[in-house]
Amino acid sequence: MMNPAAASLLIVLAVNAAPASAAPPPPAEQRNVSIATAPAAPLRLVAGDEAPRFEDSLTTKKARANLARAGQKAADYLSRQEARYFRIADRDVAPALLAATAREFVALWEQNLPQEEFDAKVRERFDVFQSIGLDGQGRVVFSSYYQPELPASLQKSPAFPYPIYKKPADMVEVPLAEFDAKKYPADVLIGRVGKDKKIVPYFSRDQLDSHRALAGKGLEIAWLSSKFDILDLHIQGSGILRFPGGKKLLAQFAATNALPYNSVGLTLVKAGVFTREEITHDKLREYFRAHPEAQEWAMAQNPRYTFFKLVPLPPDGEPMGTAERSLDAGRAIAIDPAVIPLGALAYFSTLSPQADQEGRLLGKFPTNRFAFCLDTGGAIKGPGRVDIYAGHGKMAAEMAKNQWADGKLFILVKKPPERER
Repeated sequence: MMNPAAASLLIVLAVNAAPASAAPPPPAEQRNVSIATAPAAPLRLVAGDEAPRFEDSLTTKKARANLARAGQKAADYLSRQEARYFRIADRDVAPALLAATAREFVALWEQNLPQEEFDAKVRERFDVFQSIGLDGQGRVVFSSYYQPELPASLQKSPAFPYPIYKKPADMVEVPLAEFDAKKYPADVLIGRVGKDKKIVPYFSRDQLDSHRALAGKGLEIAWLSSKFDILDLHIQGSGILRFPGGKKLLAQFAATNALPYNSVGLTLVKAGVFTREEITHDKLREYFRAHPEAQEWAMAQNPRYTFFKLVPLPPDGEPMGTAERSLDAGRAIAIDPAVIPLGALAYFSTLSPQADQEGRLLGKFPTNRFAFCLDTGGAIKGPGRVDIYAGHGKMAAEMAKNQWADGKLFILVKKPPERER
């Protein structure tokens, strides 16, 4: 999920989702499909009586500390950004105001005020903007992602035959805005220079996995035990690799080939293997284990490929988001930065799963919470999609796999001081 946006066309899936209680969520890789595009005015200012009651469902000491830490990271990120404007409703907001928003909110949050007083002060100090969502009426779909922990080896062996690669040196990035900023304001092409000296798309998953286009070039940085683990790591965008002897390293996102993403799960649904209602992450893994001949074909239908770098595991064990700050479980979300500024303060309500430490699902319950927009994702496009970072471990994995529900999303911005000139 920590994949920066690239100039690739995403496959757009129109999903008329039933209420969250009516059907299980699609598997993680199926959820990694864009289901909306951004309209012209994705955020609208809401009047005081339209704003929600600002009450946070996560009340433990750890959950409160996670939010304060995420806010400090957002403020630090925003304070280092060059002066430019983010369009929010009818105004252009600079990074300095968004950084001040994060600092002001953290200071208020750490006072641990009684609920009524806290709600009143939020309304007094911040302007509230609602995402218009998928339907123009505020419907936002919330999914979730986590950081997997996978067995791995630094050497190829019969137990670990499948490689992950570092970013190839021959990968070329072409910022089209430098050629025509009006026509291509933010597009970047990813490719390589072919034999005829023309830039061509980078190798696809089929070329890399089945035809071993990078084999023998010294780009392998680790080896995993199954192709499904490779796919899981690619989809989540980073993961903890556990090596023989107990050493752990973080496989951190480095780049993608920027080819279109195609859901492997939906490929099997279209082939009649599963219905959309019955497919899950675990059933997909079991199917590939029982039908290895189908796995290579199905995975080849998804040309998107991710490259990594191995780095020491951060003290908190969490990955870096697009804002280049580690993500705090439950308090960092991925959004479309074309719609919502990276680093912004968010408040949302949805239905979320809860699991215990052993990964047993306890149920799905309403949640309202504050979070900071510290990450992006290839499938998180438009005002109607949000991805919640769940953390790592068994609890996080179960929660992320079962998160798929409608909700509402609000962005808060500190009210500017009164004008003097």
